[in-house]
Amino acid sequence: MRDEKVSDDAPTAEQVDEPVGPKDDDTYVAKVARGAGISTAGQGVGRVIGYVTQVVIARLLGAQFYGFYAAGVALINGLQILSRFGMENGVVRYVAHYREHEDAARVRGTIVMALLFPIALSLVLSAVLFFGAGFIADTGWLQENGTLMVGVLRGFAFVLPFFVFMSMTAWATQGFQTVTYAAYIQQLIRPGLFLVFVGVCYVLGAKIFGVIAAYALAMFLAGVVGLYYLRKLFPDLFDRRAQTRFETKALFGVSIPMSITQGAQYLNNFSAILILGVFAAGAPVGIFNAAARTATFLTAVRFAFSGIFSPIISSLHARQDTEEMGRLYKDVSRWIFTGAFALFLVIVVFGPEVMGIFGEAFGAGVTALVIVAVAQLYSSSVGPAPRMLAMTDNQNFAMIATSVAAVTGVIVSFILIPRFEVLGAAIGMATAIIVENTGTMFAVKWRLGYWPVNVMWLKPLTAGAISGTVTYLLKVTLPLDAMFGFLPMPVSIPTIMLLGGFLGVLFLGLLWLFGFSETDKEFLGTFWDVAQRALPRRFRKGNPQ
Repeated sequence: MRDEKVSDDAPTAEQVDEPVGPKDDDTYVAKVARGAGISTAGQGVGRVIGYVTQVVIARLLGAQFYGFYAAGVALINGLQILSRFGMENGVVRYVAHYREHEDAARVRGTIVMALLFPIALSLVLSAVLFFGAGFIADTGWLQENGTLMVGVLRGFAFVLPFFVFMSMTAWATQGFQTVTYAAYIQQLIRPGLFLVFVGVCYVLGAKIFGVIAAYALAMFLAGVVGLYYLRKLFPDLFDRRAQTRFETKALFGVSIPMSITQGAQYLNNFSAILILGVFAAGAPVGIFNAAARTATFLTAVRFAFSGIFSPIISSLHARQDTEEMGRLYKDVSRWIFTGAFALFLVIVVFGPEVMGIFGEAFGAGVTALVIVAVAQLYSSSVGPAPRMLAMTDNQNFAMIATSVAAVTGVIVSFILIPRFEVLGAAIGMATAIIVENTGTMFAVKWRLGYWPVNVMWLKPLTAGAISGTVTYLLKVTLPLDAMFGFLPMPVSIPTIMLLGGFLGVLFLGLLWLFGFSETDKEFLGTFWDVAQRALPRRFRKGNPQ
């Protein structure tokens, strides 16, 4: 079963000139490895660029005004999720499904519906936000800076349609069992443009409204590129002579429950920021946002796998290949946890140094950073459980789990934030994340019969415990100030780079010493092949240059 192909006749990414993508003779493990390799590169570069951008904004605006910006971003993220209406899951599932049955007319109809409906809805919500900005600011939220916040909200109202446009074009490409283009759009092009535009706007003295304008322009241009990639993958999309069949009932049947799920997931990730903004606007919001964004680095590993995992699971479900689904879920969950655990160790060991990069005031967020990081590590340990449910006609169970988690997180946040502020927000967010992932994990077990964990998890756990302990001992014993004090940068930066690199090498070395399974070896071999192909030709193995 492990050598079965997704489809002998379906066009692959190689056939549409994808730079690095699944091959016709790939096993499912190899397909996941190639997709994860591509997405990891994008996620890694994109997260680093995005993080650098946040550090720049925080240092230029200061903790208080960075908090206003963070509150606007939190709100616009919620509105773009509402605008997508769950269509991102529907388009991935049904494009993969209809391609499996070679139904080009329904593929075209699915893509068209998934693009037009969310964009139209975003325009409506954008108008509501623009004209309702004054009401939002007058309800007690940020009253001391109400005029500024009205302008911020109206600025973000113009961002919303571009945000949705970019997001849906990227999601639509993933239905073709490739994550290359989505990685380019969301992890390279958009954050790269944003960083450049932020620099330009500040040179011009545009400040916070310049940042918002840069945000909108980066989204729009990335969306245009996404539309180009989508046409490359499916040329019939813009062919007026091509047949189009809309399966509206099927698409909305998945999208409506998943829209509730996505909305609940949004609350899990952003409700603490919004509630914190009600009770402690300004600096506390900025400090917590910096901590939460840092902890969210752990999700990069899960997202790197989820993009390619979803259409493969949809295809396996269409074939009723439950045995392969179970094996793949366990393997992918372990790989996600292993990668996330390495990042978790770096974040926890170097928590004070990491938060200090944002500025002196942000050191108050170290405890919040650790709390949210623990929750995100737990989230990674259950693997792509929500995607398993969404791609196997069990989306309602994902909706229930995330909805219960969202309500729980909001209740905990409202109880704790008025008293503990940043710490209360961290506990509220962590509670929501843990409840959601516990629910989806048990739903996968109940509906599909799979647990994500097995005895193989002892290897990364042991390797991580040893690596983290050794690195922490080095950090507290080495004379770091004497070693790096002469450099024209804060000591924390070379400390994280040197000792963090040591932690990563030691972790990988111990994993190698403990031994890899056959699927691990296949995954690593294919992953390394993708990494080599991403390098310039002169650096590739075996190249005489």
